[in-house]
Amino acid sequence: MALTYKKVMETDFGKLTTAAKAWDDMAGEFKKAESAYSAAVRGVKVDSGWHGIAAGRAHVNFAGTQYEYGAAQTQAKAIASLLRDAHGQFTELKRALETVVADARKDKMKVDADGNVQPDLTDSERRAYIHDPDGQKALGDYARAARSWADQIQKYVTAFEDADSGVKLALEKAVKDSNKDLLTGKDDTANGFNAGAKGDIEQYELEYAKDVTTRLNKGEPVSDAEVQGLGRILRDNNNEAFKHRTEFGQTYLASVGAEGTLKLTNRLSDLAHFDDKDSKKSYLDVQKNLANTMAAATHVPDMRRDGKVLAVGTREYAEEFAKWRKTSDADFYNSWLADIKKNGTEEFDSKVTNLHRSSGMDQKAMGYQSLVTLMQQGSDKYSAPFLHDLADSVRAAEDPARGGNKDIWDLSHSFDSGKKTGPGWFANDPLDGLLGVMSKNPDAATAYFDPEAYSYSQKDGENKVDKFGSERLEYLQTKRDWDVVDEYRTTQKDGVSVYRGDIEDGDNRVGFGAALEAAATGNVPGTPAPENFTKHTQAQTRVLESLITSYAEIAKIDQSAMPANIRVNMANALAYYPEDVHQILVDQVNYAGGDSTEPNGVDVSTEDMRKFIRAASEDGGAFRMIHDSQMGLITEQISSLDRQDLTQKPTGNNDHAMGVVVDAGKIMGTLDEVRADALTDERDRQTSENNWNKTYKYHLYGAPVTGLPIFGDSIQRSIDILTGKQAEELNNAVADKTKEELIKHYNEQGYPRLRELINEHADTHMITKEEKTSTGGRLGTLRTAAGNSYSSGLGLTQSSAGEQ
Repeated sequence: MALTYKKVMETDFGKLTTAAKAWDDMAGEFKKAESAYSAAVRGVKVDSGWHGIAAGRAHVNFAGTQYEYGAAQTQAKAIASLLRDAHGQFTELKRALETVVADARKDKMKVDADGNVQPDLTDSERRAYIHDPDGQKALGDYARAARSWADQIQKYVTAFEDADSGVKLALEKAVKDSNKDLLTGKDDTANGFNAGAKGDIEQYELEYAKDVTTRLNKGEPVSDAEVQGLGRILRDNNNEAFKHRTEFGQTYLASVGAEGTLKLTNRLSDLAHFDDKDSKKSYLDVQKNLANTMAAATHVPDMRRDGKVLAVGTREYAEEFAKWRKTSDADFYNSWLADIKKNGTEEFDSKVTNLHRSSGMDQKAMGYQSLVTLMQQGSDKYSAPFLHDLADSVRAAEDPARGGNKDIWDLSHSFDSGKKTGPGWFANDPLDGLLGVMSKNPDAATAYFDPEAYSYSQKDGENKVDKFGSERLEYLQTKRDWDVVDEYRTTQKDGVSVYRGDIEDGDNRVGFGAALEAAATGNVPGTPAPENFTKHTQAQTRVLESLITSYAEIAKIDQSAMPANIRVNMANALAYYPEDVHQILVDQVNYAGGDSTEPNGVDVSTEDMRKFIRAASEDGGAFRMIHDSQMGLITEQISSLDRQDLTQKPTGNNDHAMGVVVDAGKIMGTLDEVRADALTDERDRQTSENNWNKTYKYHLYGAPVTGLPIFGDSIQRSIDILTGKQAEELNNAVADKTKEELIKHYNEQGYPRLRELINEHADTHMITKEEKTSTGGRLGTLRTAAGNSYSSGLGLTQSSAGEQ
């Protein structure tokens, strides 16, 4: 019967220590018996009159029995120690589980005796939420939070099952005679007590893990139960509740070595995807837990100075990290990186590379390709310095400027998950794959790309702390060889594969784009935006600035030069800075000259921002992300206007309402001009790979557009006016129109969205029809100014939309 939360909470683990004392007492009794036996039986002397063969054999048997008394003491003490070890593990896990439950209750959750979780709301609170439009979202948030807490509780129940299995394994091994002295003659009982019994659960689990690993690497038969046991051991001993998790991971990996680890992950991939698909889940589970074990083993502790935790990327952090690298605590970290570097450029047998090939030659996997494939299966717990050091090592292997070989990762096949290509789970481009892993640790990504960040490095045996500046970004943008596929074509005449040249894989730069998005936003791509998503650190802002200025410079030569697979990431990044982008586009100021935007102080020029948006807008989905982010902000600003703003002109020069609608018109016009330019360029190129209309959708869940905290459900109808059917219809007017004709069309058909939004908001304030339709009234003046501003954004000198 499966373990339950209720059983865990009701079990008295103190009985384990009581049982452990009984086993210690048992060892004491065996000691007394051994002493008595030694005196009464083994004490019989040969010169007492007993001689001959029988006497000789008897004394041999006496020695064997004496040995078993000693072995019995060892076994009893080991069992006592194992029971205490079990008590310690269960206590640690229960303490962690109690903390999770307490945190859930602080988060307004009820946790019952069976571990079920539900929102802790009174009947009146629940009724209020049900009858409030905004409350519907709140109830949904509570329900999602409840499921999340329930999952965390269940995770610890599973951890108890894992730990319990480890205790069972250790006890079974401890009571089985190891016969360690059988060959020496000291032990003459093949199935006696275990003189080699150990009192540490992890030692038995480590021996088991090493045995299964060795047999897997040798290609020997391993049962599914043994594979599951290996996965359980790696998962169990990597539980965050256990203090020994780092030590266990380091001991296991050190015993297997980098070469053995790479062989193991390749073997697991072979079995999961090719040889034994029925047990695929078991193999992938081991692979995931192996990756997580490596993350724990290479964990870098917080760097501190004067009691303060230092941020990755600061000079102080880099200096303290350099000191740490010289301590004994960093011995495994240093040796593991060196071992990985040694094996990273070696070839390893792998079915995924050998079966997916276009040439007739055998293909092996490079060590770094296998390593990153493994890391992609793990969690997001890799330390930032480990990711940085590993990325530098991978680059050193490929960068000719650093003595590397630019074609080192080239394989004669694609690996981009396409129907006609290879499996995308294999990291044929290890640097791009590693950047994808880095995107799950946004702080690491920010420090990697921040032009002002400090990094630790070793050169000529000396530790150095210095800035990389924009060098890493520049390398990946313009200097790196991204063509990792050797293209072969089979000739029709004789069927021979002929090399045609190097090309990019279909998923090129996917990891790069994800890492850039994470670096600029502080959020993992594809996950929901946090509540305070519009506020960023100086480092994140510097990354965004460097992206805008560098890609704007590239776009001056070719507007389509921003790589296709990063365009949505770049759009997502801008959507995290809605107010800053809005201000830069409206003010037409070179903020790089010293002025600063709110709230993040983005220092770039309006020209560069526009070029950056245009470059990203080669992808329709990327354009929509930027467009709808700005439309949400416009909706929020217009919705903040009160009745007086809409009906009376204020005295003085500060006309807030006028500023809001003029800015809104300018932004909408500017973006529609970008839309016209992108659509006509896309049509003229007659490309089919990235049809703009078909990609006019959101690519990634979690990008900050609809459902944002700052917008709210109450104004969703207004957002829909600017982002819905009318906006999408502007994409369909491109046929047979020049850009100039399209802009003229937009001036007539694009502005009505803004006019409708203003009128919709006027309705919420019960403004009369006469007031709304009066051309000389306040609303008419606001709409006229908005229309003229929209035309200006389109690049026209005056509105032809008129006041409607």
